Amino acid sequence: MKKNKILLIAAVACTSMFSSCSDLLDLYPEDSLSDPKFWTSVQDLELYANGFYGILPGAQGPGADDESDCYVNEKPKTWIFNLETIPTSGGGWGNGDWGNIRSCNYFMARYKQGKGDESQINRSVAVVRFFRAWEYVYKVKRFGDVPWYETELQMDSEELYKGRDSRKVVFTHILEDLDFAIEHLPKPNETKTGNMHKYAALAFKSRACLYEASFRKYHGLGDYEELYREAADAAAQVIEEGGYSIYKTDKPLQDYYNLFVQEDLASNSECIMPRVYITKLLMHNNTRQMEESYTGLSRAMFEQYLCADGLPTAVSPGYEEADMPMDELMQRDPRLRQTIDNPELPFKVLSDGTKQFNALPIIDTKYCTTGYYVMKYHSTDPEQWNIGQSTLDVFIFRYAEVLLNYAEAKAELGECTQEVLDQTVNELRDRVEMPHLKVNVGFTDPNWPDYGYELSPLLYEIRRERAVELVGEGFRWDDIVRWKAGKLLEAPKSMLGMKVSDKLKEQYDSFSRELTQDNLLIVYPDRTTRKWDDKLYLHPLPIDETTMNPNLLPNNPGWE
Repeated sequence: MKKNKILLIAAVACTSMFSSCSDLLDLYPEDSLSDPKFWTSVQDLELYANGFYGILPGAQGPGADDESDCYVNEKPKTWIFNLETIPTSGGGWGNGDWGNIRSCNYFMARYKQGKGDESQINRSVAVVRFFRAWEYVYKVKRFGDVPWYETELQMDSEELYKGRDSRKVVFTHILEDLDFAIEHLPKPNETKTGNMHKYAALAFKSRACLYEASFRKYHGLGDYEELYREAADAAAQVIEEGGYSIYKTDKPLQDYYNLFVQEDLASNSECIMPRVYITKLLMHNNTRQMEESYTGLSRAMFEQYLCADGLPTAVSPGYEEADMPMDELMQRDPRLRQTIDNPELPFKVLSDGTKQFNALPIIDTKYCTTGYYVMKYHSTDPEQWNIGQSTLDVFIFRYAEVLLNYAEAKAELGECTQEVLDQTVNELRDRVEMPHLKVNVGFTDPNWPDYGYELSPLLYEIRRERAVELVGEGFRWDDIVRWKAGKLLEAPKSMLGMKVSDKLKEQYDSFSRELTQDNLLIVYPDRTTRKWDDKLYLHPLPIDETTMNPNLLPNNPGWE
């Protein structure tokens, strides 16, 4: 039950790497973590390690994929419109941005003072090394080459002025940390709900290795095959040992939607690790934000969904473009009508059981920019709509992602058999009773996305499956970057909304939105095109840091 869950509240405030000129030992008050009294027991080490759980993401709100081709926010995102400049300071590289890594290294310099069972000590070390890897994966994704630090630094340490280590060197160290964590972390049934465990670390390893492997491949850096292998092996271990399965209750028109509006994910077979929310202890505002989302699914993303026969709209013999949205949705992958608002999906259920539906697509830009109002994470329970009062759990690691990681890695290695597809992609399709993907695919879609290069039919379809299954969960920008697929953002439909037929328009009392010649909703009347620049694959280092330490130069490509 929810009340029996253990909620991890950060016990240690992570400190900045360069924020104080005083003795670093003075950062900790004597009544809590003072040296040398603090570092004496297994419990001390566990307390310190627990302080890192606040790093993990919580409820992301409706804009998790706004910086992508999948969603269209009311206000143009400056990064994907190439409107950003080199920051004077901060930008993800400022003093506070290195605090978590500094705190990990602070622990690593002291944990051997602890007395107790070695396996218990190693468990805390594993947690800390996991979070150091987590932080460095973020750094590599954002900046590419970064300096690797694994020892505690002082204000006069020469290493503070070193240059950047190559992303390959840094990622080697990341794998060392993750492998240690995987070896020494307990299994889920050996620790508390919400604690880091072996299969969560393996899930993250599969994610991180897939990112780095594909970045190296598609950006021409080489040395990627072994990382695809690491990604596949980590995912396979979760699949074979973890005991997870895709959540389904034999309700193919409800299960996908219901997956994301649950108060107790700890008992969900698809949840590898949840972020736990409990009334009055830790709550979020996700459902409230969903109501006034200021965003919406793009037309480009809408068109990615297959027909119910498993074929794209361009080749499905039974598909007919419909004037009314519900007639269109009935022909498509059931995940689509469990992802966007429609007359079949209750918008709100009142306390007396009355169900409220929206008869027409929402086109008020305050609530939805594109007409495709996103219902993923949108609870129908009015109590979840109160400001800052939602207690719905969210996924930190979801089994579906691991399956998709495995399918993609095996396909990139040339090892994706029908057995692999049946174990992964087709498990996801079975939830909604979609036809299985065949290893030979069996069709050519003239509307496959333009990535700037061609792929095998199988990789096109695995990428489609990833987009559909994980939409709105914050993966899309990382996918665009690692695939070197910025060209997706040049597609006009990545900035446009639903098609509004004359028949649909007549249903509204008034209709003032602008439309294209093809009757697609225009979100940005003054921005009809978007030009990609490859410099956007990496962020620039801020001016103050490169001035203080010229060894960090040159800046990232395009930001010199």
